[in-house]
Amino acid sequence: MFVPNYDPRVVAPQLPPAFNTFDSSHDFNTSGISFDDEGVAGEQFYNYEKYGSLRTGGTIAFLSMECLGLVAATFTSVLSYQALLVLVQPMYKTQLSLSSTEIIAVERLIEMPMALSFLIGLLSDCYPIMGRRRKGYMILGCVINAATVFAIAGVSAYLGNDATASEDLVVLALVLLALASIGCIITYVCVQTRVVEYSQRESLRDRGVILASYLIFRRVVSMFTSVLLFLALGTDSRPNISVSSALIVLGVISILPLPLVFHFWNDEAHSFNASMTIRYQTLWKIMQQKAVWRILAFICFFTLFLGIKFSDSMGVISKWAGANQDNSLLIKTIQDFVMIGVVLVWRCVFINRLWPIFFALAPAFQILPNLFMSLMVALDVVRNRYFYRIFYTVTYVADGIGLLLSIVPVTEIAQEGSEGALVGLTLTLQYCVNTFLASNVHGPFHGPNYYSTAAVASDTSDARWDVLLSLFLNFALNALAWAGLYFLPSQKLDAQQLRMYGGFTEGASGGILIFGLVLLIYALVVTLMTIIPSTSCVTFVGGSGC
Repeated sequence: MFVPNYDPRVVAPQLPPAFNTFDSSHDFNTSGISFDDEGVAGEQFYNYEKYGSLRTGGTIAFLSMECLGLVAATFTSVLSYQALLVLVQPMYKTQLSLSSTEIIAVERLIEMPMALSFLIGLLSDCYPIMGRRRKGYMILGCVINAATVFAIAGVSAYLGNDATASEDLVVLALVLLALASIGCIITYVCVQTRVVEYSQRESLRDRGVILASYLIFRRVVSMFTSVLLFLALGTDSRPNISVSSALIVLGVISILPLPLVFHFWNDEAHSFNASMTIRYQTLWKIMQQKAVWRILAFICFFTLFLGIKFSDSMGVISKWAGANQDNSLLIKTIQDFVMIGVVLVWRCVFINRLWPIFFALAPAFQILPNLFMSLMVALDVVRNRYFYRIFYTVTYVADGIGLLLSIVPVTEIAQEGSEGALVGLTLTLQYCVNTFLASNVHGPFHGPNYYSTAAVASDTSDARWDVLLSLFLNFALNALAWAGLYFLPSQKLDAQQLRMYGGFTEGASGGILIFGLVLLIYALVVTLMTIIPSTSCVTFVGGSGC
């Protein structure tokens, strides 16, 4: 529009539009004191303690009646998956007659449905069940898991003590295990996404409180599950109760919380007209946001390089220290307690501090205690199981920080309507990285590539240094995780600013997709090579040589 006599040098200044935020249910200025008298700010002062929530609804506590359905769902999600992976292990050798390398391959195949987390999250965003995006899928996942667990129990009972299962029965058992895993993954994605949605209702200062409560509760349930598994399996080669009986108990416990999920899971009704194609295109554009792809890059960096562990070399150190026979339940319990402590420290101290400072502690706690302990044990300065266990326990701090890795930054970038897809994408990428690392246990990370097993058994000087050098390489690769801090925003507000004004990177979506596919295909090929008789002899996949 042409404006006559327009002079660009004379423009009336205007204030920018107001920044829209949601009121918190808490009033942090209960005294009613105005700040005008002190010359700092008046009623229009933006109070980051009172405002700054990312969605409406108000703050709620995780352990409350409003969250009772979510608490019940978290319980069944943790218990079902952890118990399933452990209870079927006696079945592999005694009933399905699988070799040790085949068992490893089967375990990877059973965990493959984790790669579907992105698809599950996208489906829950696009196609609500009875208008509920999370509740309906949560119930569906529980039903699938329980039904298939009962079916696996039936197969186990049918086989009994017979260790010569037919090929068809082996395939049937593995398919049922995969279906049970899919049910568990559906529940996990729904629970994780709902927690993120609740966390976005918290004010800026308090955002993360419900995340901490949720993560602590998961560790408590994990400890409870470990005790149940110990009672069921015992310490001998023969379990205390039959596999079929244990699986029936697992199925019953898994569906017990369903009535609470039905009645107390609060999920807003949604009705979307957008097709899945449009939703996928929207997510494709979201992944191009600088804030999103940078946080995903940080998560992948940390998951990849902190996940590198030369288990064989660490096993040698453990054996030299006399700690290789320590009670597994006690070790797992100590690990869970340390992780709970880390989450509490984050909640009380680091919740509003700079992210890079906190996450930089993970590589430090993983490398430094391991390095010192390995030197002392390998060089025969101190070979004591308590010395080893104390320093190895300190490394669990890194695991505790890892709990916060995939959920705290994601909470700041998850956009309403696409939360499930983004949470699922994060879990998918983490799984692709983890399965890639697991596929290299008999490849680049295999102990005999670096030392002679005979020399290690003789505890020679050369063997000690060979083991140490392999661990030095391990720790050097772990240290590369610090490079991922380059991609991490400094804190919550920085992540919000980057999301709003950081712009887009067109190639980011394709890069994320290619990265995940390459790792997943690599892991799938290695796993299939382990199962196929003609390639299972290759040393790279754990064979003795062709």
